[in-house]
Amino acid sequence: MDDAFLTDLYKDIPKLGTGSPKIIRKVFEMLQLPPKPSILDVGCATGLSSIELAKISDGSIVSLDINQTYLDMLEAKAEAQNLSHRIRTLKQDMFTMDFEDGAFDVIWAENVIFRIGVMGALKSWKRFLKTRGYIVISTVVKLKGIVPDEARNYWERSYPGVTTHAKIEEAIENQDYRLVDSLLIPTSETMEYCYLPLEKRIRELREIHGANSEFNAFLDLNQEEIDIVRKYDSEFYGSVFYIIQK
Repeated sequence: MDDAFLTDLYKDIPKLGTGSPKIIRKVFEMLQLPPKPSILDVGCATGLSSIELAKISDGSIVSLDINQTYLDMLEAKAEAQNLSHRIRTLKQDMFTMDFEDGAFDVIWAENVIFRIGVMGALKSWKRFLKTRGYIVISTVVKLKGIVPDEARNYWERSYPGVTTHAKIEEAIENQDYRLVDSLLIPTSETMEYCYLPLEKRIRELREIHGANSEFNAFLDLNQEEIDIVRKYDSEFYGSVFYIIQK
């Protein structure tokens, strides 16, 4: 898919994924941190989470993403809110991260963990954490054993690594971490900050690009996810925050 088209589709969506500022704050309150923690936001996109973390933590944030346009937008937001001195953007892929050992109190990764897998993240990122530091992730989880075919077909096709809470708990234990808590993200929060703005943008781009079959097929995939989430409302699959301590 054309990178420029993808950027145009997602760049003005308040949050590229599940959750909201309210949920970010609720999860952050579960962490026991020093007064000015060092935080790595992996896959930060346009920076809603980075901005919130900077506001509530009084710490320093490294915001990592592979899309320079998104990073530029984050820098503009940080400057407008007088947070530039505490947010540093970094164009880099999560697979090539190379920080000093013990660099961070928190590694925060929302909605991107499917790319590397829970086990891969827990194993690869552990050395970057300080003693008793945290990995905080959100990911799609299968909530029930028996699910409608429509829901299963979509989530397993779109997120091949989707798994169960029990499997994630097992991965956490196998890598010698401690699961502090988990939180199912309300669908209403995701609809407000992601899916409803995305649905509006999908309609706009259909008008702009007309009969472009490649673009319309990708827009169809995005709309399908919105429809699936709206229909099943996190009954069978849902996004869950995991607070994991080293």
